Amino acid sequence: MPRVAHFLQNPNLLGSPPNEALVAAYRSLGFEVDLFSTWPSGQAPCTEPGVRLMPAHYSWRWLLKNIARPSWGAYSLFSATTEEPLAAAGLLARLWRKPLVTIADEIRNGSYAGNRGARWKALCQWGMRQSAVTVVNEQERVEIQRVYAGLPADAEVLVYPGCLRSPPAPGDRDSLRAGRGIPADALVLCYSGMMSHDNGGLWMAEALRAQPALWVWGQIVNLDPLARGLLQRIEGNERLVLEQTRMGWQEAWASMAAADIGMVVYLQDAPQYRHMGIASNRLCMFLAMGVPVVASRQPSFEFIERYDCGVLIDTQEQMGPAIERIASRLPSMRANALNYARDYIRAPERYETLKTAVGAQLRVTQAGKGVVHDRD
Repeated sequence: MPRVAHFLQNPNLLGSPPNEALVAAYRSLGFEVDLFSTWPSGQAPCTEPGVRLMPAHYSWRWLLKNIARPSWGAYSLFSATTEEPLAAAGLLARLWRKPLVTIADEIRNGSYAGNRGARWKALCQWGMRQSAVTVVNEQERVEIQRVYAGLPADAEVLVYPGCLRSPPAPGDRDSLRAGRGIPADALVLCYSGMMSHDNGGLWMAEALRAQPALWVWGQIVNLDPLARGLLQRIEGNERLVLEQTRMGWQEAWASMAAADIGMVVYLQDAPQYRHMGIASNRLCMFLAMGVPVVASRQPSFEFIERYDCGVLIDTQEQMGPAIERIASRLPSMRANALNYARDYIRAPERYETLKTAVGAQLRVTQAGKGVVHDRD
């Protein structure tokens, strides 16, 4: 069976919305998929039929050692998330004359440029310019990616949000809360993802302080022992519940049945963070699962108040009043969140557009080798 090679920035992206959608598109078109990343030692093999985990290291040494392997020629298409994997995927696509798809889920410019050297970053940007199709996760990011990667004016750029194409069924609210010691009738604010100053760590602490009846549920990834210990000592810590292990993407989404309000704060000044919109995985998760949000104010979030599925705020001191406002209108805001996800995020519809674009490129390399069949 024909295969494609997809390069991930890091193993934690396995199952993330754009990667899950792209792999599903490949499989539905009749292709097997090799996923390349720096898988940790002892990583359990992927059990999904037709999908394999393969090792890759985004370094000059790995490129020099592996770029000319004849086995690359057997792939029908290469794809990669941004940014580091594009150095490998771009070179492979050019060398073996195969189409390239770029998933620009991150745009590493401005203060978010990262620590890689100028030569490596230049190779990544060159790789982006080899793309037959580029996928960004927010309409406002289309032009940012065009400029950053130096894409030609006629380059095909699609939008696929940070939203699962088919959200899981909600978990059992009572069981989820009971298992974490959260009262069944508590008002629960969920903080999801990395915790830092720029992601609203202090705003979360302010919410606990300002709302004596509020419970905060922290699904915080990569939380080191010092940060965990300090959080367990802040004011209101008796109403703070921290997950002990990192949840998978599907599990985290299903668990939103236990949350009442989501928290979406981005204070960074880098261009991609000033244009988050539906690129935000946590925002899409909350809204798609019917959880209204408190979010930091920026133009790409204006729809939150326009469609009455949350409240925008400018300072951490506004956390308390925003939570009260949502709590007073929780049922209607829940319904508005679900309606917005269905009618405007439109992940299922955007998935079909993505699949069509990818299918067109796969047919280029399969001409004369059989027809690409859509199995959905």
